[in-house]
Amino acid sequence: MTQKSLATNYNAMEIFSVKNKVVFITGSSRGVGREIAMAFLKLKAVVIGVSRNENKSIKHKNYYHLVCDLKNYQALKHTANQAFKIKKKIDVIINNAGITKEEQNNFYKSFKSFNKTLNVNLTAPYAISHFLIKALKKNKNGGTIINVSSINAELGFPNNPAYISSKSGLVGLTRSFARDYGKFNINVNAVLPGYFNTDMNKKSYNNKSKRNKRSSLTMLSRWGKMSELVGTIIFLATNEAKYITGQKIIVDGGIVSKGL
Repeated sequence: MTQKSLATNYNAMEIFSVKNKVVFITGSSRGVGREIAMAFLKLKAVVIGVSRNENKSIKHKNYYHLVCDLKNYQALKHTANQAFKIKKKIDVIINNAGITKEEQNNFYKSFKSFNKTLNVNLTAPYAISHFLIKALKKNKNGGTIINVSSINAELGFPNNPAYISSKSGLVGLTRSFARDYGKFNINVNAVLPGYFNTDMNKKSYNNKSKRNKRSSLTMLSRWGKMSELVGTIIFLATNEAKYITGQKIIVDGGIVSKGL
């Protein structure tokens, strides 16, 4: 196909479209997850959101909410089954939910915190994807899994080994799933956000000194806009991104690449 015919082959209303895709998102009740859910809904996708509490902040005819304790294996399995029954298909899985706690001095408390963080940030994405992979395999065009990791997977931040370990593990899980499920036309990628004004980063953002310090770490001298992160995730969910798989997409204004 020539370059000219390729250009004319695209319909402006259809390129990069997520219309009618059924998108499963964890952590959809607030923060980044809520923004992702709202964006997909505006683009005429069907969204099945999951969080540990009811979500009354999103009211839309194409939004369905499921309550699930992401630390509970049986609850994850039940939620996956419920999600599939809603529309009898899943096109996109977005493992977004995550927690973080700074390390505590008491070993027992820190050990419990470490396990809890890994359960939510790493084990839950593995389990959810495992339970829903059958749904993706049934699709004519396969499916997509997007794991929301962090630049913490690339850098050595202090006093938070659980979060760093879980987000690093999520990158490894991404590569593993991409290798195993590629033959079913399922592409799997990880998105590694830098500094955005989210619930998790609110304290740092509201502290002028910390906000300016972190801005200076980027090549663009600023924090990211939520639309820049959400836009990346939406792109990865489109058919035009299907040939991208096994990758870590770093959305950080250049922090990781900047060096000295």
